[in-house]
Amino acid sequence: MDLFLPAPLRRCAALLLLFFCLAGLAHAAPVVVGHKNLAGEKIDAPTLKAVFLGKKTAWDHAGRVVLAVLKGDTADAFLKATVEMSASQFANHWRRLAMTGGGTSPRFFDKPDDLRRFVAETPGAIGFLDAASVDDSILTLNGT
Repeated sequence: MDLFLPAPLRRCAALLLLFFCLAGLAHAAPVVVGHKNLAGEKIDAPTLKAVFLGKKTAWDHAGRVVLAVLKGDTADAFLKATVEMSASQFANHWRRLAMTGGGTSPRFFDKPDDLRRFVAETPGAIGFLDAASVDDSILTLNGT
């Protein structure tokens, strides 16, 4: 069945469709990243959940846990999969912990480059990034 559009408009519509499909692929899945001193740590899914909920505050071999959290769509996907919370529920959880002396709030970042730099420079730091934002200055961890 032929569309009732002139050929130039059909080409334009096809290009727009392609653009929107590719734009949806631009956001790769979130990956867990850490400072290179976390190389010897066992970080499975339950440990990762405990870390991001503030229940695990020290690494077995790498000192104090320092959380780095990226704001935005990547955070929503990661937090729902890892701690079963939305980004706002996660922020409220940490506000309650901080108010009751139950932990040190994560550092929140607007830009992936800032989070990556912080994790690379901070021993014990762990966070998550879009897979496309990872480089060799940080360790990619398998916990999800």
